[in-house]
Amino acid sequence: MGSRILRFLHEPGGYRIVMGSLLVTLLLLATLGGSQWTHYGPRDMDLEAQMQPPSPSWLRHALTSQEGLDRWEKKRAEGVRGPSAGSLSSEESFDFLRAEPGPEAGDGKKKPAGSLLEHHVLGTDRDGRDMLALLIAGARNCLLPGLVTCAVALCLGLPLGLLAGYYGGRLRRLLQSLSGTILSIPRLVLLLIVVCALEPNVYYIMAVLGLTLVPRVSELLMTRVRLLANQGFILAAREAGLTDWRILSRHLFWYQNRQVFTIQFSLIMAESVLTETTLSYLQFGTKAPEVSWGNIIEGSQMTFFSGYYWITFFPAFAIILAILGFFYLGDGLNARLAYREGK
Repeated sequence: MGSRILRFLHEPGGYRIVMGSLLVTLLLLATLGGSQWTHYGPRDMDLEAQMQPPSPSWLRHALTSQEGLDRWEKKRAEGVRGPSAGSLSSEESFDFLRAEPGPEAGDGKKKPAGSLLEHHVLGTDRDGRDMLALLIAGARNCLLPGLVTCAVALCLGLPLGLLAGYYGGRLRRLLQSLSGTILSIPRLVLLLIVVCALEPNVYYIMAVLGLTLVPRVSELLMTRVRLLANQGFILAAREAGLTDWRILSRHLFWYQNRQVFTIQFSLIMAESVLTETTLSYLQFGTKAPEVSWGNIIEGSQMTFFSGYYWITFFPAFAIILAILGFFYLGDGLNARLAYREGK
C-alpha cells in the first residue's frame, strides 16, 4: 500500500493532484457541512463584539495595525467591546442598524454556547457577524454558481466536440466559425451586457460565462476525436456493426476522453470562482443579504484602511486556496494524462 502511494506521488502530477484534492475537499466540506462548525449564521449579529479581532494572539497582531490594537485595548479596558463610533465614519458605524437580518438572526444576540467554536475565533466584521460563518456561507455561494458554469460549458461543449470530430465536414466548419465568433467577443463586456439586459442574477451571469467556455471544450475534444476516428479500433468497431452512438459514447468518450472531462471541470471551476468573486466585488454578482467572498471584501474597504485587515484577509485567502485547489487538481490530472499517453 505504501509503495503504491509513493509511486503515485512520484509520477508526473502526483503532488499537485493530492494538494488540489485536499483543498477541493476542504471547500466541499465547508459547503456541505460547514454549519456544524459554528452556531453563528451569516446573518447573526453580535452587537457587543463589532470588529472583534481574531482570538489567537498571533493572528490578532498579524492582521491588525498597532493603531487598531491600541483602540481595541482601550475599549476593552473601558468594558466596551468593539470600536468606538468615531473609529469609522458615522455612516458606517450604524450600517448594522440598516442591515436586514434573516429569519435566523433573532434579536442580534449570541446564540447559546455548545458549538464546536463558541467564540469568534476569526473575529467579526463591522456588523458583528462571525467571520467563520461568513466564510462558510461564501464557500457555498462561490461553488454553486461555478457548477452552473461547468454544466453549461461541458454539456454543450462535449457533444459538439464529439460530433464535429467524428463526422467532420460542414459540422466541423460550422463549429469552428461559431467558436471564432464567441472568442472574438470580450468576455467581461458580454457579462456586463447580460447584467444590463437581464435581471442581475449571478446564476444567469455564470450560465453566460459557461457559453463563452464552450469553444474551449469543444475545440479540444474535436481535435482529439479527429485523431482517434481513423484508428484501427474505431474501424474495427464499425466493421463489427456498432452504432455511431455507441462508438461516440463508449469508445471515443468514456474509454479515451473521460479524463479530459475531469480536467476541464477542474479548470473551469477555478475560472468560475475567480469570475464570481470579481463580479460580487463589483456588486454585479451575489447580492446582499447573501454572502460571497467577493462582497465581503467589497464591504471591508474602509475597515482595511482603518487597520482591521482580517476582514479582507480571510476571504481573499479563501479565494486563493479555492482557485489553487481546482487549478492544481486539473493541472496534475493533465500532466498524468500526458504521461500515460506518452507511455
